[in-house]
Amino acid sequence: MNQTASDRIAIVKDSELEPQHQNLWKKAMLAAEQKNWEYVVNLVLPIVKAVPNFLDGRMLLRTAEADRAGGGKKMSLGFGGGGLFKSGGKKDPWEQISDLEENVFQKDPYNTSANQQLYDLALKVHFPELGALALETIRRGSPDNTKNLHRLAQHYLGYDEPEKAGEIFAALLKINPQDMEARKGEQHAAARTSILRQGWGGGDFRETMKDQGEAAKLEMLSKQGMTKEQMESFLAETIEQYNADQSNIMVVKRMADLYERLDDLDNAHAFYKYALDLNPADVSMQRKVDQIRDKVQDRELEQMEADIAANPDAADAGEKRARIDAIRQKRAQLLVGEAKARADRNPTDKTLRFELGQAFFNAGMHTEAIPELQQAKSNPHIRTKAMLMLGRCFEKKNMNDLAQNALADAASELTVMDNIKKEILYELALVHEKMGQKEQYLDSLKEIYNADYGYRDVAKRVESSYS
Repeated sequence: MNQTASDRIAIVKDSELEPQHQNLWKKAMLAAEQKNWEYVVNLVLPIVKAVPNFLDGRMLLRTAEADRAGGGKKMSLGFGGGGLFKSGGKKDPWEQISDLEENVFQKDPYNTSANQQLYDLALKVHFPELGALALETIRRGSPDNTKNLHRLAQHYLGYDEPEKAGEIFAALLKINPQDMEARKGEQHAAARTSILRQGWGGGDFRETMKDQGEAAKLEMLSKQGMTKEQMESFLAETIEQYNADQSNIMVVKRMADLYERLDDLDNAHAFYKYALDLNPADVSMQRKVDQIRDKVQDRELEQMEADIAANPDAADAGEKRARIDAIRQKRAQLLVGEAKARADRNPTDKTLRFELGQAFFNAGMHTEAIPELQQAKSNPHIRTKAMLMLGRCFEKKNMNDLAQNALADAASELTVMDNIKKEILYELALVHEKMGQKEQYLDSLKEIYNADYGYRDVAKRVESSYS
């Protein structure tokens, strides 16, 4: 597959909708917050019928249909008799997609056959994101359907999203650790992710190499099993190439990566920054620079904290404490500034809104975090995380009743006791405890206790209540 951006259909954002559709979308967002799923469906369905490539609308529509039909419960696996839905042989793919939305998913959003048909139609109209939504919907309804998981993983690989593919292969291996196809797929996805992160992606990177020996070296670099001696040898050769041409961004990135692997973070940071100077528009490189900068500071913090713990009365202990506070305060401010700049560049991206809210929260700016997190809730993929962070913000502001409502709503939307639900329930328990609601406090903890005895100090808290 590996379609280029020009081969795919352009996805419409909410800011690009016509005024009448924007008005419906805003009403749908409010209805979603109130869990009025019937109203959400009635509002969003006309939008996606009129604007079929409005992906956020389709995602919210499917979420509303699923919650209206019974939350995360599995639905039927066929169309009554198990055959494919027939929408008329002469209809074009978009008309067939519209028929599925109106005649099938309204009643049975998890329908396996319908979603498989939607996937095939989505590929016909060059809309791989819709295809992924179809397979992800099957996954939500039938998480142990390994055939669908394999298809989803291959879809992500085919459209150059190896990180997502790797997550699916990992899920397959949890179901069946002996699944050799999934194991090989996970390894391939990890290698492809590494290559893309280094900026060598965009199709088969070997085709861009003039020297096949260079391609072999890059293949070796992509493997996690390189010895220290091999990396040092490769670095020495790369330094020679850098000295010959200091504007070759591929060489600069490779040097930065090798220094990082060799744990020379100061040099890694310097060369990642230089790579960003050569290509200032590289957003992923900016994040890499920030990541390595944080690692450098983390090591400095750990060393100073260890020194203070070993000798708290040392002459320079006070200076080190002040340095620690200054680093943490500056980092929090930097993260807020960076997150705000990203959100300002793309104000309709709800993921960036969540990151900004999270940065505000970490900086202790809880009031500023709240409106950002409220916006982030409209993205179905990060909705529960945003609600968890909102609950924490309210708790920090001592608005405990609002914290309780936000966390309880988030917990009710999750049907599987995964790590995020455990975290939400634990935070909810602490709020109940703070409010003196002992019975509700224990009920929240017992939900976790029944699923994961070893989670944090839940067992101690629950068992001590029986003493």
